[in-house]
Amino acid sequence: MTHIAVERNRRRLMNCHLATLRSLMPPSFVQRGDQASIVGGAIEFVKELEQHLLSLRAQKWLQASVSVSSSAPALHDGFFTSSQYMGYSQSQEEDATAVDVEATLVQGHVNLKVAAQRRRGQLVRAMAAMEELRLSILHLNITTLEPPSTLYYINLKMEEECKLETADEVATAVHQIFSYINTC
Repeated sequence: MTHIAVERNRRRLMNCHLATLRSLMPPSFVQRGDQASIVGGAIEFVKELEQHLLSLRAQKWLQASVSVSSSAPALHDGFFTSSQYMGYSQSQEEDATAVDVEATLVQGHVNLKVAAQRRRGQLVRAMAAMEELRLSILHLNITTLEPPSTLYYINLKMEEECKLETADEVATAVHQIFSYINTC
């Protein structure tokens, strides 16, 4: 009897949580009322919220990077605290070939943020150049800002043959890659 009561309570609790979850989502994310649709809709809604958050962070980062001089590493609001910052920011003056690169390095993994003017074929050529430097691309996220600006979040792994050793060297190399591509 206790097993039946426990199971009944579990189902009641599950239905209550599903109803709460459904009420928190816009109706367009839940087409039907079954459990799988509610959970699937919640997943899609969270993914959309994550993309929106990335877009807002990208706009904030771009606004902060415009006001930062290229002579010293910068702390961008909301991205790093002084204990987490292990990277380097490399940027140029505002013009058609402006590129802003920020790199952090942790145990052979590099997180890059690259803000640049979008060019045709830019990303493919940059990825090929990074792979030639023995930086394997693990993950890439692209955020389009005010046209024609683009923000790339790139997660890389430094292979054993990679000759770059610091975040400064990676940021400088990637800055040179994007600058060269943008001048062609």
